Amino acid sequence: MTASGSIKEILAALASSNWAAVRDAVERAGDLLRTGAPSDSIVAEIGGRFVALASHSKWEVRKAVADTLQHLRHETFHATLAKLLTDDNSYVRDAAQRSLARRSELTRADILKEQHGDLLLRWLSDLEARHGLRARQDALRVAEKYAELLVREARHEIVKVIAPLDVSLLNLENSLGRSRVDRDACMKHIGRARDRLRLLTAIIDSLRDLTADVTPEFHGENLREMIEEAVALVKDRMHGSRLRVEVTIDPDLRVDAHRHRLLQAFSNIIQNAYEAYDGAARKEIRIGARLEGEQHVVIAFVDRGCGMSEEALRDACQLYSSKKPDGTGFGLPLAKKIVETEHGGSVMLTSSKGEGTTVTVALPIEQDDRQE
Repeated sequence: MTASGSIKEILAALASSNWAAVRDAVERAGDLLRTGAPSDSIVAEIGGRFVALASHSKWEVRKAVADTLQHLRHETFHATLAKLLTDDNSYVRDAAQRSLARRSELTRADILKEQHGDLLLRWLSDLEARHGLRARQDALRVAEKYAELLVREARHEIVKVIAPLDVSLLNLENSLGRSRVDRDACMKHIGRARDRLRLLTAIIDSLRDLTADVTPEFHGENLREMIEEAVALVKDRMHGSRLRVEVTIDPDLRVDAHRHRLLQAFSNIIQNAYEAYDGAARKEIRIGARLEGEQHVVIAFVDRGCGMSEEALRDACQLYSSKKPDGTGFGLPLAKKIVETEHGGSVMLTSSKGEGTTVTVALPIEQDDRQE
């Protein structure tokens, strides 16, 4: 069927006396407007039909119009949305409110995209002024390659979470479709879906944290207190799991740190050590610190978990390298970024398969731009 034939069918169905056919046609019209490239005249015609359907006698049709407007930001549809926001039916009003909120988010995203584009151009112009046109071209090429790699790998990880999430929702749908609904089975499917959603959120949050441009604000912090707080954060995530942590750090030892970020790094390292025990009933982590000369402190995080092969050890601080079912692949890379890029320290791993892993973090005791 040609595109023009499809459009004619949709327009005819929008005028049908069968409300269910009209509702389906509204959804098809929305798909056409989102994914196709309709002419201005087609957009205007569908917009006119939507305005009329905003007064349809069946609330199901009006709600379908409100839902469809989430992704349609052409000015033709403003009047339709305004009318649906004052609809007598609460389902229709709620759908219209969601569409309004979504349209606002998309508008803000467009503005941010433009702002980021302007910022990139300014950076490239500054680079060209200092180092010439060749440096600008090389920098842009590297930035594009890095963005391509980051997006491709992030998509791969996100899809791995979405697939089992979709399975859980399909199982839930099948359970609800049976003549006798098994409430326990439904709750199990919901629980699994929520677990996948939490992991998806963790991946997105970690990606944001990894790419964030942070300007550290350093303050003198008690190192032992920070480590103990990081341990508490991990224990809270584990919901009372039997994790024993032995901390041997001088209670008077202090370092200059951006507290929030360094806590994040420490908790990621401890979380990694915890997960190294897999299904073991007893999990133990030892954390100690010692002075290295007068300017550095060295912190060792030691577990006796599964350990890593040489290949896994080599890739441990690379993005998306986690082989754990619920791993995001961001834990150690993010810790490394915080310690090395933001605090001028270093992260080193040693490990033996079946014997455990030691993560060694070296930090300067004092930072040049400490805040008093």
